[in-house]
Amino acid sequence: MNLKITDRSKAEFEFYLTTTLDMIGRAVSGEMKAVADGYSALECWWAKDTHGKTLPCREPELLEKVFRSKKSINLQVKLWAEDLADGMLLQQSELRGYLVGWPAWVWTATIGQARKIAIQKVGFVPTFLQT
Repeated sequence: MNLKITDRSKAEFEFYLTTTLDMIGRAVSGEMKAVADGYSALECWWAKDTHGKTLPCREPELLEKVFRSKKSINLQVKLWAEDLADGMLLQQSELRGYLVGWPAWVWTATIGQARKIAIQKVGFVPTFLQT
């Protein structure tokens, strides 16, 4: 497999690897055993996340942590988006405070999901969700 990992993918991997938000159960590696001549956790994550391919991994614990973190971040984004769309539970200024030090894509994803939820609920994007 030709592994041309982008800088953005590397940055996402590093974010997932270093975040403490990784509480959602087991992920894709499950009972995966380390393969001495396998790929790094970054390479395995990229192949699975980008192409849906599972590669033999020499760092299954790191791979597991990254996938747990991704699931946890996705859940958090969903919860924040639902709260933003509600219009009463969370305001953008409060969310910005939570996201200090987080990658910009988390903000973009949360606002995008909140807009979709609002459109489903009320048929338009309320002014409090316009940036």
